[in-house]
Amino acid sequence: MRTLGTLGIRSVTDRLRLTYRQTFLGRQPEIAAFRELLRPDSPHVLLVAEGPAGIGKTALLHRFAEEARAAGRTVLTVDGGRTGDDGPDGDDATVVLIDDADRIPDLEAWLVDGLLPRLPVDARVVLTARRSPVTRWSADPGWSQAIRPLSLGPLSRPDAGSLLHRFGVAPHLRHEMIAFAGGNPSALTLAARTAGYSTVDGERWAPPAELLDRVVEALAGPMPSATHRLALQAAAHSVVITEDLLRAVTGDEAAAMFEWLRTRPFMHASPFGLVPNGAVRHTVEAQLAMRDPDGHRALHARLRDYLFARARVAAGDAVMPAMVMLGYLHRRFGATAFYDAILGQPTGPDDGALATSGVYEDAVDPAELPVLLALSDEPELVAYWFARQPSAFRAYRWEEPIPLLDTNRGGPFHPLEPRPRRGRLIGFSALLRLGAEDAAECERDPVLAAAWAYTHTAAPLGNGDELDVLRFVARPAAGAPAAERPAGERLADPQERRRAAAVQDLAVYRVLGRVVRADGPGWSFLATDDPATWTGALRYFDMTSTGLTAITGGRERQIYAHDWRAAPAAEWLAGNSTRPVEALPPRVESGLTVLTRAEFDAEVRAALRVWRRPERLAGSALLRTGLVREAADPVAALRTTLASAVEALSRQARTAKQHRVLTTTFLSGAPTQEAAARRLGLPFSTYRRHLTLGLAAVCDRLWLGEE
Repeated sequence: MRTLGTLGIRSVTDRLRLTYRQTFLGRQPEIAAFRELLRPDSPHVLLVAEGPAGIGKTALLHRFAEEARAAGRTVLTVDGGRTGDDGPDGDDATVVLIDDADRIPDLEAWLVDGLLPRLPVDARVVLTARRSPVTRWSADPGWSQAIRPLSLGPLSRPDAGSLLHRFGVAPHLRHEMIAFAGGNPSALTLAARTAGYSTVDGERWAPPAELLDRVVEALAGPMPSATHRLALQAAAHSVVITEDLLRAVTGDEAAAMFEWLRTRPFMHASPFGLVPNGAVRHTVEAQLAMRDPDGHRALHARLRDYLFARARVAAGDAVMPAMVMLGYLHRRFGATAFYDAILGQPTGPDDGALATSGVYEDAVDPAELPVLLALSDEPELVAYWFARQPSAFRAYRWEEPIPLLDTNRGGPFHPLEPRPRRGRLIGFSALLRLGAEDAAECERDPVLAAAWAYTHTAAPLGNGDELDVLRFVARPAAGAPAAERPAGERLADPQERRRAAAVQDLAVYRVLGRVVRADGPGWSFLATDDPATWTGALRYFDMTSTGLTAITGGRERQIYAHDWRAAPAAEWLAGNSTRPVEALPPRVESGLTVLTRAEFDAEVRAALRVWRRPERLAGSALLRTGLVREAADPVAALRTTLASAVEALSRQARTAKQHRVLTTTFLSGAPTQEAAARRLGLPFSTYRRHLTLGLAAVCDRLWLGEE
């Protein structure tokens, strides 16, 4: 058995060094920069590591000390909070490590007049600070070359998971902890100590109130006043915070509050405002929601109303930034890919350093029309509408993801920032604006014919009203040309899926930009051959099925609509901005049961399994939803509704096999799945694939109210 003595631990300091060594993860670029600093020919003398509280600056210095000792260097350490003399003396191989350097009074004078003159030419200095204190030298030709800046960001998802593993946190609890901590090592460590806290079913972790208080205090520090706390809460609740937005919350103190936030080490500057780091954003937001739910709702309403008023008059280049600001308050409905890019949230278990998705919106160059045609499965109609409404088309471009924390930029990269060059065009959308029915357009495009026909029977447009149609959304796809790809194709590459989701999110916010305007549309329509992909947007915009379809490009497209005159944008906005999409129920009568999407899907599957035994359907929660409404015989109505949803799969060639599998398995009464596969003459793996796809399609149709 190895004892502390055999491990070389003979003091408390040795024990702490071992702990730092065992819990240190990642930071390979920083370690490489330090090793370069130690080289005799290094042009740098001073390395400045900047980062907010809890990001791991002290742990990094301990690792630097080990690296320096391994290289034969003498290590001298200085704690900025306790320094009172002129600093240490050293030999030729000295490395001076200064922690919390921004706490040293008049640091630059102390370095120039006290420390550096006493060090030999080959000595090196590393200092850490929450905000870089070295400013006087930035314009000096000599010193600017001698200083190497480092900006410490959060841990990557794999490193965060490894840290929780070292603390013994069970795998099923790690996802919530990583999302809570935003990659901040100190927040992760504190969260790991509360691993015993979880929800009632024991399958999830939620931060207890005392943890939120401790983390907020550790990361954000004490609040000078209640107004300062409110300003920080507003910053955490907004995608970016600006002085005018603060004015809607703090009144005449907005300028002082903005200046205070600007000097906080956990805030970064972007072209559109200040952005808090992920850990502070998440913990401050969660603390407010837990401690003061009414205050949280009131803050949300004030920000929403202000941004809504601003968005209603946005035009030109101001449209998308306005939608980014307003849409962030609605991110729970499902359009999160774009905000993942802005905030740098990892979206998968294999993500490394935080970076943008690389996707951004741009104008379409007419010379790019051939690229648009290649991306679409309706090239002839794309060419037709591009000739008639070129301004309706928006390009979505991609370039290599850019790190959010780039020391050359001084702050996080923002996806809306103008580019010096155009990236590769990977997708496009077209939001058509139509003021009057045109017989030629309807004859050429069946989608337009169906949309106008629906308005005539549902609610005709009045004088001055417009009809909007999100007619095309072409997203990244691999393999065959667009016209040859199967509908609903799913991308295998996670990064490609992320880019495709970002394209769709941006298209959705173009629709939002029209909906909220004072001169917004009377009707909004969407045509798609893959409704499952649009579930979130359909629920968010409260777009219901028209029951109409149009075949274009060889595919059947289902048409959804919303009449904004019946449900004005302001009312819709107030109702939807605080609920996640999975909590938005299908339309139901008052007093009926409301199910989440997961509960709804589970009930549909359970009802199909007992479809041939009506007496067992009598206990289904679906009987108390809008699926059967006020039917005289709810069980019979539910059986008919389920059978109709299965039968609908037979109408398209791509889902015909799914229809046969579901019919044989549930409606025809095969005793087992193996028996159903034998009846169909299918390998069991093929049968299972069609069964899974078919069940998902039926659940989607019923959830979206298509039966």
